Amino acid sequence: MTALAPIPLFAVVASAHALAVASPGPDLAIVSRQTLAHGRAAGLRTAWGVAAGICVHVGYAMFGLRWAIEQLPSLLDLLRLIGAGLLLWIGWNALRAAPASATTATDAKPAAARDFGVGFATNVLNVKAMLFFVALCSAVITGATPTGLRLALGLWMVLATGAWFSLVAWSLGHPQLRSRLQRSAHWIDRTMGVVLIGLALAMLMSS
Repeated sequence: MTALAPIPLFAVVASAHALAVASPGPDLAIVSRQTLAHGRAAGLRTAWGVAAGICVHVGYAMFGLRWAIEQLPSLLDLLRLIGAGLLLWIGWNALRAAPASATTATDAKPAAARDFGVGFATNVLNVKAMLFFVALCSAVITGATPTGLRLALGLWMVLATGAWFSLVAWSLGHPQLRSRLQRSAHWIDRTMGVVLIGLALAMLMSS
């Protein structure tokens, strides 16, 4: 395969990634749910947890570790089960959301780690994201692609992912918007729970 010049290669990868990251999926659902349920700061931490998960995908897709996926197809099934289980657990807890007056405050430090970890795990265990990065990098990255360019592409995708989902969290977490939705916050949380459970079931049924 003929290697693309750096600028066209960057344009192809950046465009494909932009379309993928903006499309509805587990990442968008989990950032939205965390923001509406716990506020803007929680949404931002979740957003950058998702972005950190991109580092894992970039690592194996760009630097030759995709052999594990090719040689161990059962690995995809295992990750799909774990990822679906995570979404089911989060979705089930969202379905059980109580009205604001019945909720209790949580410790900020564990919450911060929780929010980041939820975003990271949701992205890393997203099999569709895994296959997207493997397919994209297999199509445009060759042995002649400089390491510096690969690192630049990976950094761009991480930062672009974090920026996009931060914008989502920042918008949904606007104080005035959240205050207006406060009375029905538990119904919104339950709706997001249904969405997350639906995504989990879709993952389980996908081939």
